[in-house]
Amino acid sequence: MNIGIVTSFAIGGILMISILAFNGRVLSQSAENTVSVSTQIKLNEIIELVNNDFNRIGFGTGTSDPFVKIEADDIIFEADAFDGDSYGVTNIRWEFDKAAQVTTTKNPNDFYLKRTGPITGSTYGETRFPVAHFSVVYKTANDAVTTNTATVKKISVEIIIESPEPYSKSSDGTDLYQRTVWKRTFVPNNINLPY
Repeated sequence: MNIGIVTSFAIGGILMISILAFNGRVLSQSAENTVSVSTQIKLNEIIELVNNDFNRIGFGTGTSDPFVKIEADDIIFEADAFDGDSYGVTNIRWEFDKAAQVTTTKNPNDFYLKRTGPITGSTYGETRFPVAHFSVVYKTANDAVTTNTATVKKISVEIIIESPEPYSKSSDGTDLYQRTVWKRTFVPNNINLPY
């Protein structure tokens, strides 16, 4: 056998394997980026509504204690959620229901985050969002955690959303889901007014 031909085939084979491995990584990264953008768009829809609701806690109520319920995964408060709607001050609820697993996605970590309140100018009801995590921490003006509704001045919200479908598998064969985390602390004007 000619050593030059064998060497050429060996180098060509190594080069071909390298190109295929690189192509596989590019495809995997492309899939991850696509899933990441899709997940971020879904999170942005939730964030827009959370920002609106939590900034308006107590709006129109004339009280510094508009809270009906404050738990780590369930909050009910009074507010006039939207200007110009036909509801005025209503109860708005954000609840992370760990008993309501999402069955329309492959992701076993998806549960429903439920928002109950005004949806449009003439509609009141429940909206559901698939999320992996939702938690609320209630704080006093001095940043101490509190469970007393009368002393809540700041509300820290954390939401984690994962892709509905896996973008890849780990080395042990488990599915990998794109994860996006959002955190924000709200200091609503209406509960921080001097009454």
